[in-house]
Amino acid sequence: MSKAVLTEYDVTIGYPVPRPLTIAHVSDLHERIADDILAMLRKARPDFIVITGDTFERYDNRPQYDFYHKPLKHLIINCIHYSNFLLTKLQSDKKKAKTENACRFLTQAVKIAPVYLSLGNHEQKLLDEDYFFLKEQGITLLDNASTQIEYKGCRILLGGVSTWDYETFIPRYLAQSGFKLLLCHNPQFFVDELTDSDIALTLSGHTHGGQIRVGKKGMGFFVPGQGIFGKYARGSFFDNKLIVSAGCSNTVVCPRFGNPRELVLIHLKGK
Repeated sequence: MSKAVLTEYDVTIGYPVPRPLTIAHVSDLHERIADDILAMLRKARPDFIVITGDTFERYDNRPQYDFYHKPLKHLIINCIHYSNFLLTKLQSDKKKAKTENACRFLTQAVKIAPVYLSLGNHEQKLLDEDYFFLKEQGITLLDNASTQIEYKGCRILLGGVSTWDYETFIPRYLAQSGFKLLLCHNPQFFVDELTDSDIALTLSGHTHGGQIRVGKKGMGFFVPGQGIFGKYARGSFFDNKLIVSAGCSNTVVCPRFGNPRELVLIHLKGK
């Protein structure tokens, strides 16, 4: 697995932030080992840690076919999906996803700073033991839910939108006032539904940075939910209102090119 990098963003919001905050953004662990991410977290000493989905592997892992693109894109996307499925089945046991890897990561992370976790598309079938583990560790699960938190005098309405059954949560969340920070696994949901909202900052993952980044601008070749050369694969968009992480691991053994795994740090200031 490729070495991870640290990516930092300075974000200024129009709400009171008495003292600058450091927020660590983790995404797409996929039950892989990420000791290098943990080491960077320990060094960064963030005020709190947010995790934007796909920490656990709890889903139907049969290949999902895509019928919503033009013929050539349709062929490429379905080949990628099926290849990923086969690679996952063929990889060695040592490299396969294991729940103990995710649990170990979370157990260590919560010793560094408070952890808030939202869910991704790989977590639609969480087990009772998963919920028990999160509660036992003191990790706040935001499954179409929000919570009011305060760090260094900054009050934050922290929300987590899941990739399903969000229809009632979003209107309730938007109706509340104050500084809203949303954990939204799939950035395309923000692009399609929330760009005109008053959410000050949205953090996303899901894209794996496009897996292979090509060209001078480093465009992601295949971006889940966006297709070939999707625009919102990695980086900051909409004047820092949306920050997309390339994620902490891969779901398969297929290597990344020009696209390292990453931990995101956000240095938050107020006007």
